[in-house]
Amino acid sequence: MSSDPKNPKDTPSPPPTHVHTDLGVRIFTYPKIIFIFPSMIAALICGMGMVLVGDRTVDPTKAPAVAAPAQPGGQQAPAVEKIRRFTSTQNILAIFFLAVFAFNMLVMAIDFPRFTVIAGLLLCLALAFFFLWLNAYFDLIPPLVKFLENIYAAANAQFYFLLATVILLGLGLIYVTRWLDYWEVLPNEILHHHGPLSDLERYPTFNLKFDKEIPDVLEFLFLGSGRLVLHPQSEQKSIVLDNVLFINTKEAALKRLLSRLEVSVSTESDTPGSK
Repeated sequence: MSSDPKNPKDTPSPPPTHVHTDLGVRIFTYPKIIFIFPSMIAALICGMGMVLVGDRTVDPTKAPAVAAPAQPGGQQAPAVEKIRRFTSTQNILAIFFLAVFAFNMLVMAIDFPRFTVIAGLLLCLALAFFFLWLNAYFDLIPPLVKFLENIYAAANAQFYFLLATVILLGLGLIYVTRWLDYWEVLPNEILHHHGPLSDLERYPTFNLKFDKEIPDVLEFLFLGSGRLVLHPQSEQKSIVLDNVLFINTKEAALKRLLSRLEVSVSTESDTPGSK
């Protein structure tokens, strides 16, 4: 007895070809100057502080002295307390800004690996304890205070706000121009977009390997910055991407992208004579 022909509607359709919907991972690299943003924040804080103190920049020791009121009975007026200019508000704000700016320059100029940072902290602690030990025998605090009293720096609020504006404009320009040179990792290829006309270079991602490096701990603490090194199998040289922000997020996205195996499934239709 012959079997009834199958209804075409009952025949299961072949599984659809997998369509990739992931747009890939965009990787932007930034210049070192991007890490100057703490100086901008310090400038804004100092500018607001100067506004609160009335934008006073005059050296306290050179300000006109106020005559003491006469005492009844010819008594001697109490001694005027010595004015300290180092601890004046305008000087403290200026020293704070200069300290942050100097620290910023140091971070951008030198890479601080993990062991370097730990060694630096231990050295600072050792020097602090050594100074306290010397102070117990030689009373070094008064000479230090006298030296600090010779330091006086002040700037008005307008200076701090203008400086913060200049830094902000520079950071904004960097953010806009990052689209002139960036990388895009897709499941099947790596695209390098560069140039004002968006020139394009392509690299295969077959058996792509990549490494994550943290050359500077302080930059990593600032913006999660690090280095990505891509190793395309068909290229002799590796692709080194420095100053990639929030690198842990990029690493996780690359792992998800490269672990996805894309397979295109093809089926053969049944022929009349097939069994």
